Amino acid sequence: MFIAIIGPKGLIGNKLLNYFKRNGIKILKVGRKFKFNKIDKKYKIIIHAANSGKKFEANKFPKLDYKNSVTLTDKIAKSFRNRKLILISTISCRTESNFYSRHRKLCENIILKSSKKNIIFRLPLIFNTKLKRGILYDLITNKKIYLNKNSFINPVTIDEICSYIFNNIESKKRIHEIGSFESIKLFELSKLLNSKSKFINRKGNLLAKPSSKIFPLKNILKELIKFKKKIV
Repeated sequence: MFIAIIGPKGLIGNKLLNYFKRNGIKILKVGRKFKFNKIDKKYKIIIHAANSGKKFEANKFPKLDYKNSVTLTDKIAKSFRNRKLILISTISCRTESNFYSRHRKLCENIILKSSKKNIIFRLPLIFNTKLKRGILYDLITNKKIYLNKNSFINPVTIDEICSYIFNNIESKKRIHEIGSFESIKLFELSKLLNSKSKFINRKGNLLAKPSSKIFPLKNILKELIKFKKKIV
């Protein structure tokens, strides 16, 4: 199988690249300067992982985010009409109402309308040690959390995300949400991590509706606790 990954240097794109290569998939890395018309036709599956996950920046600079996400996705869809497109998206499309979520939803619509064989994978809250950011990282490092402490989350490890996408790349289901089948409140997780983070009382929904209930919450909890011990 030959797969091209657009956005191979991003957190998810890079993890997918390495995971797929370990499983015998021939991968083409498509960076910013790579021209789409130069991608050989043997790469019949195109994974679009180039949309930014930086929610704060997207909402602060909506015009720039629209260009870098919606305009880019439209270009990708038009460039690969005869190939299968996989879009790496976010549960924010369903759970939030802001520039970030609306732009990501527009990207989903473009991909779904382009072909009936295209697939969307919506990702949950992610533990991002690469960029040292995100709610899970902030909990571990005792930073302020701008959400209500009673907000539920059901994150999974990035390896679980990669394995799910790998195993469902030929799925006929068009929209997949990935998450653990169990959930936990933010303040409960805070106690487990001995976090000193303070919560800002703002409502938010970070709960994914997993398309397949195969991942237990304990896996990501182990990873968080292990990382906490490592940096203390």
